[in-house]
Amino acid sequence: MIMAEKKNKLGEYLIAQGALSQEQLLEALESQKVHKKFLGEILIDKGLVSEKEIAKILAEQLNLPFISGDKLVSDAKLKNIFPVKKLREWKVLPLEIKDDVLFVAVANPLDIKMLQEIKSLTTYKIKLAVATGAGITKCLEKWFGSSDRLQAAIEDIAFEKGSRHPEGMGSVRRFEEAVKDAPVVQLVNSMISEAIQQRASDIHFEPQKQSIRVRFRIDGVLHKKLDIPKDLQLPLTSRIKVISGLDISEMRKPQDGKMRMVFGQKEYDIRISTLPDAFGEKVVLRILDKESIQINMDMIGLGEEGKSFLKKIIKTPYGIVLVTGPTGSGKTTTLYSMLNQLNDETRNIVTVEDPVEYELGGITQTEVNLKAGYTFATGMRHILRQDPDVIMIGEIRDFETAEIAIQAALTGHLVLSTLHTNNAPGTITRLLDMNVEPFLIGASVIAVIAQRLVRKLCPHCAEPEVLSPELEKHVQMYLKGSNAHQFKKAKGCAQCEHLGYRGRAGIFEMMRLTPELKDLVLKKAPEADIERLAFAQGMKTLQADALQKASLGITSLEEAMRVTMPGRE
Repeated sequence: MIMAEKKNKLGEYLIAQGALSQEQLLEALESQKVHKKFLGEILIDKGLVSEKEIAKILAEQLNLPFISGDKLVSDAKLKNIFPVKKLREWKVLPLEIKDDVLFVAVANPLDIKMLQEIKSLTTYKIKLAVATGAGITKCLEKWFGSSDRLQAAIEDIAFEKGSRHPEGMGSVRRFEEAVKDAPVVQLVNSMISEAIQQRASDIHFEPQKQSIRVRFRIDGVLHKKLDIPKDLQLPLTSRIKVISGLDISEMRKPQDGKMRMVFGQKEYDIRISTLPDAFGEKVVLRILDKESIQINMDMIGLGEEGKSFLKKIIKTPYGIVLVTGPTGSGKTTTLYSMLNQLNDETRNIVTVEDPVEYELGGITQTEVNLKAGYTFATGMRHILRQDPDVIMIGEIRDFETAEIAIQAALTGHLVLSTLHTNNAPGTITRLLDMNVEPFLIGASVIAVIAQRLVRKLCPHCAEPEVLSPELEKHVQMYLKGSNAHQFKKAKGCAQCEHLGYRGRAGIFEMMRLTPELKDLVLKKAPEADIERLAFAQGMKTLQADALQKASLGITSLEEAMRVTMPGRE
């Protein structure tokens, strides 16, 4: 049963507590007659008390529990129990159902009309808790995002028929003006804003036959967000092109652009890529938050053993260190963490990248420009004339770049770079395939680090997981007989957008080229032989590192297996 006092004693209570004077209360009561608001709202509007103070007092007055914002956690299954517009209007958050009782957090337990409406919309018994309106709104935003505002922006967009299908330069000029209209701007800005709030790295606008599908990549996994009506495809795509400096009249060729946007107190670089598609143009936005990059070895997921390995190899005065893995596996972040460790006034560090993703103070960073003929290879030649101590090459893509990198390593420089290979031993095979001589590989390469990224479990909702005997036996093969397991599985809560995961950590396979391994390289031994010897000499495989992180409760066993794919012994 819902309980709330009709007679509001809030003002008298605040006076008794010394939080309000008699004069201030009388002034607020006079204002209440004019504005027809609750007394608490008037006091908050006037800045006399905070929303949290009002919520705590109301909870105490009515003998209800108070839940602070950081502890306001709700079950995602209840998000549709009431209409979303009502939840926002009432500032109500369903918390959980237990024994046929629905527990609900409300900002104003004195709103009798609202309480009666809640009761009329459900057959459950209702029990109340009090929370701040801001706290409830934040939780609702995590549940529903800004879908209401996006939908409103979509419905507001209206274009003249002539502007929808521009023909000729005059129409294109009119269309350029049309895509600057407020509703289109609001729609694009809201999309980017929501992606940033949800920590997305990419936004995909994918034309379908009847609509445009929008997906966000969060912690490496794509999640569908909404469908946009097909007739908004052209204005939406053109708006993105206009603000990123692309040609809106060119729809048959891929284009690449970039822009810089400010949201809140942060500045973001956004890279744009368009690609012609059977149903229009696909547009992908890559969001780069320069303040979020983790260039500290302690933060990229390295254990003590891994940090020791990395610090040891970068102290080598010359040679090549290669970081390998597929696109999006965190290679650049690992390279930056090494550069950050090396960065001091005694070293000249120069990089050539495609593109420069994050700016590092004290380091010279140059960007590849293929149109101007400035490639990794030409960049390397010029860098070698700049008296460098450490050189970072964004990627070794061909024999020419590999050859110059090896020459730099053999003439006394420490070279850091990346390759696209599946594991550390496979890097040797890849270099041989690029026609690099085996003796040059053995003489220049110090170490190879293969890596992937696994999603970290949300610390607020992860649950313990008990393994089956078969799975336990399989896992033990990689954990050296340790029984101190803390396996956990994903659940999902408001803190993690109900995904069960929040953030990512690296998993690593580190192989140092010992004299024995160099002998195998000189003999052009098969990859399996190199892997077998590296493993015998103590190399931990990607799967072993992933399972170890799962055993510590950092990630789930399911995620570890998803990323590393079982089968490698």
